Amino acid sequence: MELFGFGPHLMIDGYHANAEKLGDLELVRQVLEELSEEMEMTKVLPPMVQCYAAQPGHAEGITGVVLIAESHIALHTFPSQRFISVDIFSCKQFDLGKALKGVVERFEIGRYETHLINRGKEYPKDIELTRQIVAGEREYLEARLG
Repeated sequence: MELFGFGPHLMIDGYHANAEKLGDLELVRQVLEELSEEMEMTKVLPPMVQCYAAQPGHAEGITGVVLIAESHIALHTFPSQRFISVDIFSCKQFDLGKALKGVVERFEIGRYETHLINRGKEYPKDIELTRQIVAGEREYLEARLG
């Protein structure tokens, strides 16, 4: 269990994915439903999924989000570019590898990049420990910059 920080925000950029799957509205809805369950998150509302039409300079695709008590999971697909963007943000720790594997396998992603941010670094889950960690980081930065 993390003693500081609000929680992890996993971002996945998937390339060379299966275009047919990226354009499947029901699959996007199913993935949002299943990911929240697999990660043992609490759905606040059912997944909302919407196709959007091509506009000048924008590709056609699907956007979906599921609100969870712990935050949200969002997917944005671009079938003609075979690209998917995924955000999984939670105040609760979750199995990052399992979440990544679930997305990669379901959309048959050929190559991906991930970014992980621990959001709300100073969010006090343990106020004294947080104070010590942040003070130590500030001292370190001041010494390096000074």
